[in-house]
Amino acid sequence: MNGTIRFTPMRASGPLRPLALLIATLDVAVGWALVAQIVVMVTIVSIQVVLRYLFNSSLDWADELARLCFVWSIFTAIPLGIKGGAHIGIEMLVARFPTHLRSATARLVALLGAAMLLLVAKESAVMAWDQWDELMASMPASAAWFIVPLGVCGVHGALHLIWQALTGAHHVDPELQAELS
Repeated sequence: MNGTIRFTPMRASGPLRPLALLIATLDVAVGWALVAQIVVMVTIVSIQVVLRYLFNSSLDWADELARLCFVWSIFTAIPLGIKGGAHIGIEMLVARFPTHLRSATARLVALLGAAMLLLVAKESAVMAWDQWDELMASMPASAAWFIVPLGVCGVHGALHLIWQALTGAHHVDPELQAELS
């Protein structure tokens, strides 16, 4: 790997092509959003450290904004882990299944996971709606912005799991796979 981040769409034709393009577009947007979130978080924390220790001063809102960026970065990165199959799985029983049954089980588990993530997205939308009028302690913004990334993660992650249920495959970058092997 040459250190360059690449986002490649899943190979698909026919009726799956729009889903593949949608997921790839979301992956690219999330990748850039992650970069921005981490840059903002590191910059704010660094400025806060300098202000506190060199000037005996601080920004009231810095901790809350850095925490918000942290929460967003964690939840928006989860679907990218799902995409590459990077999440932990327990396969003691399934590994002993015949190949065709192993594939069917993986598809079923992906479909159930997608359903659960869509439920998380729905419930987080309800919670965010209910809390939208509550403001953060140090910033004039809704506290519900801490809940919104759950919905984003739920929908984006569900799309990856639906892809896996339909195709039976993770989308792993071949160079990354070779590097990890």
